[in-house]
Amino acid sequence: MIGHNLFEAFARSYEPPHWIIEDLQRDASADIRSALRAAIEGVSSDAVAALDQESTAQAEILFRSADPDQRARLYIVSQDAEGLIERTRLNLAAQLGAAPPYNHSALRGIPVDAEGLVPLSVFDLNGDALCINDHAFFVLPPVPGSNANYWLLQELQRLDLVDSVSVRLDPLLYGSADQLGGRFYRATIYGQELDWNRIRQLREVEHGSWTPGKLSRRYLKTDYAWVPHENEVDFLCEELPVSAEAGIRGSRYLHAIYDKNSHQITHLDGAIRVMSVDELATRAAGHVRKSGKVGKRIKTFRTDRPIQPDALGAIAQAFYFWNYDVARYFGAPVRADL
Repeated sequence: MIGHNLFEAFARSYEPPHWIIEDLQRDASADIRSALRAAIEGVSSDAVAALDQESTAQAEILFRSADPDQRARLYIVSQDAEGLIERTRLNLAAQLGAAPPYNHSALRGIPVDAEGLVPLSVFDLNGDALCINDHAFFVLPPVPGSNANYWLLQELQRLDLVDSVSVRLDPLLYGSADQLGGRFYRATIYGQELDWNRIRQLREVEHGSWTPGKLSRRYLKTDYAWVPHENEVDFLCEELPVSAEAGIRGSRYLHAIYDKNSHQITHLDGAIRVMSVDELATRAAGHVRKSGKVGKRIKTFRTDRPIQPDALGAIAQAFYFWNYDVARYFGAPVRADL
């Protein structure tokens, strides 16, 4: 249904397909309009009739068209496009340095490490856009949503960590800086220092698991664990997607190492764990502290520069934006019923 040219038009947009599909109908080039018309007309009447009440209600809100049949077709095409974009993004990201955008001329000479990460410091940050040589690139989002890393980047800048962090670039979203600028949002990230004396004295693994509340974006559960060793304590946290999204959404995984002697975080990284439906079922049956190597883990950012422990809460909440269980754990004033 979604040909190459139409896919490129959707994938190179910061906004999701359902936000721009009607604008493409009106303003895109002739070949894109033709491809989009074919995709919309190619939606079967059975697929339109099969839309559930919730999807029909969403379509009525999302699209300007007054025709219910047209709205349903727009919804189906945009949903297919979003799914294809996310599957393609994960597949390309799994190829690390061999995948776009690292072969782009604007990135010539930028070192790419073995995990497919590049130094954040070589870019000028404009909102969540990473700008270089008149082009804008973005950090690989850990969950669907082009703006998923915005708040993380703000925290890294606030904590003066830009010079020590490496990031994985989005293999799909990049382009001319004057056409693809960064975005700016207003949102509050709360951070609260943990009881590090208690963490330092742990003798056994401390762990927990949360199911999502009303406001959290769709996910199955979030696990966390503090794993003590002789001189260090590992912090592990993972948010699992629902099984229906296993092919288009990885889990969000955060790992930190706390050094008991120096009282500093000596390593911090965020990643996506990409799993098949069967792998996700296996992982969901257990806990992050015993998850092993199920699926494929793709780093999205990493720093090995020592940082103060009280920065962990702010960074974790920024990385897990839209996850109110993580926010509550690190001290955000989130109501217990949300």
